[in-house]
Amino acid sequence: MPKYNSRAKDKRSVKKQYEEEQVESIVRSTEQREDEQKADIIKRTTINKEIKYKNAKQKDLVKLIQEKQIVFIKGSAGTGKSFIALKAAIEVLKDNTMGINKIALTKPIVEAGESIGFLPGGIEEKTDPYMRSFIDNVQELIGKTSTKEFVANGIIESVPLPYIRGNTFRKSVSILDEAQNTTKTAMKLFISRIGQNCKMIIVGDSDQSDLMLRGEDHGLADAFKRFKNVEGVGFFEFTEDDIVRSDILIDIMKCYRTP
Repeated sequence: MPKYNSRAKDKRSVKKQYEEEQVESIVRSTEQREDEQKADIIKRTTINKEIKYKNAKQKDLVKLIQEKQIVFIKGSAGTGKSFIALKAAIEVLKDNTMGINKIALTKPIVEAGESIGFLPGGIEEKTDPYMRSFIDNVQELIGKTSTKEFVANGIIESVPLPYIRGNTFRKSVSILDEAQNTTKTAMKLFISRIGQNCKMIIVGDSDQSDLMLRGEDHGLADAFKRFKNVEGVGFFEFTEDDIVRSDILIDIMKCYRTP
């Protein structure tokens, strides 16, 4: 009787192993098809050739993003830091030697100093006002049609920072914008999501930190000090003199330096 039970147990074990291997095979096959589909879409997508670097520092930033696995960027409003970071991310996406096929976009859900109250709808409707600038920039870079195709096929996805816990970013360029409004804890949460074949770009403007208005430190400033000796991590800074949005903005932002 014990021998019979042992044989039956062995059969169940073999059957379970077979079923698990079949599931793994289906998952791998599905992922491979999805990767091939993404690769095809990315290959035939072109970046707007009319978009040029507006100064040497923007070009230097793209080079740094290509060289480093994690890049922290800070600088004044109007320097094009978020736009150029996204452009660099799309260029990395199109470089099929890096094994990257997705751009993950996130930012903290923090209102600009004033509360707008309750927003109706589900998560997507509630967070759309905060994430809209990402999609607008993507449309400017690759056009509306390609943007819709990227979103529909999961090549570009936007996830509010509070909802990334438990995620792992693989085969992706992950961009955290408005990083001046992340706490040190939230910054740690974001960076700890890094997985295989992943680059991270963290962008912010310390002068526009809503946390500092409340007397709180923010994660971007902390990161510039904390990770300065970590290999594979790069740092980049724009100043008011690098502003490209408009000429008068240079003088305006310098005026804010004066109490």
